[in-house]
Formats: sequence, C-alpha cells, structure tokens
Amino acid sequence: MSIFKEDIEEAKERLSAWWDHELIDRPCIIYFHPKTGVPFHGIYDIWYLSKKWDDIQGCLEDFEKKSKSIYFGAETIPWFWPNYGPGIIASVLGVEPNYQEQTQTVWFSRPTPVNEIISHLESQKLNKNNPWYARLINITEHAAKRAKKDYSVALTDLGGVIDILSSFLGPTNIILTMKRSPGIIDTCRAIILEKLLKVYDELQDIIERYGDGCNSWIPIWCPKRYYPIQSDFSAMLSPKLFKRFVLPDIKEQAEHMDHAIYHLDGPGQLVHLDDLLNEPSITAIQWVPGAGEAPSSDEKWMPIYKKIQKAGKSVIIDNPGETPAAATYLYDVLDPKYLIMPLIFLTEMQAAYYLPEFVGGNGAKGDFKQFKKEFRKRQKEKQGI
Repeated sequence: MSIFKEDIEEAKERLSAWWDHELIDRPCIIYFHPKTGVPFHGIYDIWYLSKKWDDIQGCLEDFEKKSKSIYFGAETIPWFWPNYGPGIIASVLGVEPNYQEQTQTVWFSRPTPVNEIISHLESQKLNKNNPWYARLINITEHAAKRAKKDYSVALTDLGGVIDILSSFLGPTNIILTMKRSPGIIDTCRAIILEKLLKVYDELQDIIERYGDGCNSWIPIWCPKRYYPIQSDFSAMLSPKLFKRFVLPDIKEQAEHMDHAIYHLDGPGQLVHLDDLLNEPSITAIQWVPGAGEAPSSDEKWMPIYKKIQKAGKSVIIDNPGETPAAATYLYDVLDPKYLIMPLIFLTEMQAAYYLPEFVGGNGAKGDFKQFKKEFRKRQKEKQGI
C-alpha cells in the first residue's frame, strides 16, 4: 500500500490488463482532484527542476507535500516526473536548456553548421564528465530511492530524434539536408537514437532497482517498459520524407521496448497515421488536437479514434472537452478496452457528478444543482453533522 494511494495494487492490476487490451472488472480511467476536508496545497510544480536544475530535494519535498492533499482516483498512480523540458537529450548532446517563465516551457537551441554536426554529436560522451548525463542519472536515482513503491518515478522527457536534431540545425536546414545530403541526416539520426536509447535504459534500470514498473510524462503506469515516442517535426514533412527519415526510428525505438505510445500532435500529423497504425510495435496513440482546434471530444475526431481502435491500438485522450461530461460520452461510444483518459477535476463533487458510472460516478446525468445539494447532504451525514 502506498502512503498516497491505498488501492495502488488494484490500480496496477487493472493497468497491466489495459496494456494488453483486456478488462478485469471495468474500464480503466485516470483522474485526480483535491481531497475534501484537508488544506489543498496545489499541484506540484512540474517546471521546478527546469528552473532549479539540481534541487531534487526541494522538488521532491514540494511533490510529496502537495500530493498529500490530492486524491488519486481509479488507475491514477501517484507520479513524480523529473521534467527538464521536451527533449532533454539535446542537453545531453551539448545544448543548454532555456526555461521561459512567461510561456512555461523550455527551449533548446545550439545553431550548428551542417558540416560540423556529425563531429559535434559524436564528441558528446555519456559519462560523468557530461554534466547533463550525470545530472539525469543522479536525480533519477535520488528520486527512485526516496519513492520506493509509494509513488512512481517517471522517465524524463527525452524527446524525438528529429526534434532533437532540429535543436542544432533548425527546420529549414534539416529539410534542405534531407534532400541534398540525406546521408548526413541518417548519420545524425543513428547517433542520436543510440544515445537516447542508452539513456532510456540506464534511467529505467535505476527506477526498477528501487520500485516497480515504468512511467512517463503521460501519467500511465506500466508493469513493463514503454515510452511516448514523438516527432513533432513530422507535421512539416510529407509522407515520403516521414517514411524515409522518421518512421524507421519510431519503429526501432518502439521495438526496443515492451510497449510504445505514439504522441500524435495536431492535424498536421494525421497524414502519417496510417503508417503508424501499420507498426505492430506501437501499442497506443495519444491524440492531441492542438491549439485552435476543436476539443478532443468533438465528433470530427471520432473517425480517427475508431480507426485507431480498429487497427488494434488503444486511444489516449486527455481532458477531452469543454466540460468533463465528454468523458462518459467517449467511454460509451468507443471500445473501453482500447481507451484511457486522464482527467483533472476541481473538486470531489465535480468528479462524482461527471465521472462514468463504471467508476462510481453519476455519468453527468440529471440536474447538477440538485446533485450538488444531495452530494453536500451525504457529506454532512458522513461527518455526523
């Protein structure tokens, strides 16, 4: 039993079945909300380490203090993510990360001439003299030792191969080099992927030494090894260039693990969906519509979800619509064996009203004001008021 979640073993059992596209007693769902009756300390700052690179002690104290006031419902495994930004392997390869407070993100940029990029990547060694490699190793071990099995320690956001290369060459030079000197891109890809997988294995080895399972920036615990593979750069590529320069690395990365999620980010990547669905090593697709698009519960995306499930892969949908009612709807119209949704609720009462009935919710049925009145009455009765 975890100090943060009493039913953690039952949750892990259901998640183990979900990864194998099976159901035990009900579908899986991930949700959390502030606990009722205790002071709420907020959600831990996921950008803490991006601002204070080496303060792992302070970061873990922040996480643990705030997690004590959060209810981790259903298949939510308490989850600590050492986040240095999307694509920290770029820093292992020599880029200093630049955290932007205003936008709350990290940028990686080290403009490098095309004729120097191979020698630069080859010169970056994975040893204690590499400050970012050493930092990732040390901080992951510190967190895993402290967490044990009370909470899951996730892998940091390693990034996508071409996305990492873009930190050095930039989009225009990458596309031009793909067409003029494809061998340079191939060599860079091979170097980056080899180092990325080595870091992945070493970090996961550390996590397994002290705890169990695997987790990532998508908070879905797995009993075996997985990772959310991504290539945001692919939105700029034609299907031909994607198949030539991106898909082989996705396949190799996925085959390196027991399971793999592909992070499909925005309509610009939909042109590559068929190629991704044809890869048996990909277990699930996380669909993110992107800024300015209809929410993920919108009917326009339904053919995409059904196509993914028909291909034998699961769909991951985060906070799907303008109201949490979309969660119940999506579980009704899609195959629940091939679906999981991480949801955030503001209160226990909101969760109780909007959650699907299979997990004890009200399924967003009836008048909310009346439900609210009855819910508060039940809470008072529990407290003997």
